[in-house]
Amino acid sequence: MTLLCCNLKINQMSLPRPIKRTLLSFAPMPLWLLLRMEFYFLRIRLRRSTLVRRFADTKNALVNFGAGPAGKPGWINVDAFEAKGVNCVWDCRYSLPLPGNSVRGIFTEHFLEHLDYQTDAPAFLKECLRIMQPGAVIRIIVPDAGAFLRAYCAPDWDDMIKLRLSGEDRKDIGYGIVYQTKMQVVNVLFRQFDEHKYAYDFETLRDLLVNVGFSEVTHGEFGVSRLPELAIDMAWRSRESLYVEASKT
Repeated sequence: MTLLCCNLKINQMSLPRPIKRTLLSFAPMPLWLLLRMEFYFLRIRLRRSTLVRRFADTKNALVNFGAGPAGKPGWINVDAFEAKGVNCVWDCRYSLPLPGNSVRGIFTEHFLEHLDYQTDAPAFLKECLRIMQPGAVIRIIVPDAGAFLRAYCAPDWDDMIKLRLSGEDRKDIGYGIVYQTKMQVVNVLFRQFDEHKYAYDFETLRDLLVNVGFSEVTHGEFGVSRLPELAIDMAWRSRESLYVEASKT
């Protein structure tokens, strides 16, 4: 589940109006929502030992990070919030509750862009490398920032519509927003209501993976994986997505 969903859930935790007015007199609401989310994640991390014991004997596993309601039977489906199919509620920014060399395949779709590029993303990927068996595959799917920037530079809307919009009405297929300018589309890609932390093209993601220690980094496509079990991509995101796979040697 993306951090946007996290914030939507946090926003649903309503506060009495007097308390909300008092909080807003000291700091803007985004700061309080961020603190509230971090306290939630702290409670998750305090349960670390329980999950580490549960998965201590894991072998040859398939893992979906940021699974949300799309968790697969027989997989370890990890998410920050409980959802149907999620069997591991965890904050992935600091560590992973799985033993080393215990995973043969990792899938993560539209999750990495929600992690800070300088700190959280490398830490998460290093943990992925640690838990992977030699020869295991990681499949990473993120918004294709390069494609969006090329569409922005095009003289018309055709390429932008192909990536994310429903048609000439310029309506976002995910959020229902009707765009007046192409820059508005780019901002949703790069920021997504302050939830996106970094935008990737293939060159940038390959560089990150290689620096962490992965090998055989390849530019893939929708629905095709060197480990067929990892080809569980969401079709509605296929137009806007970048597909990258890498291995642990």
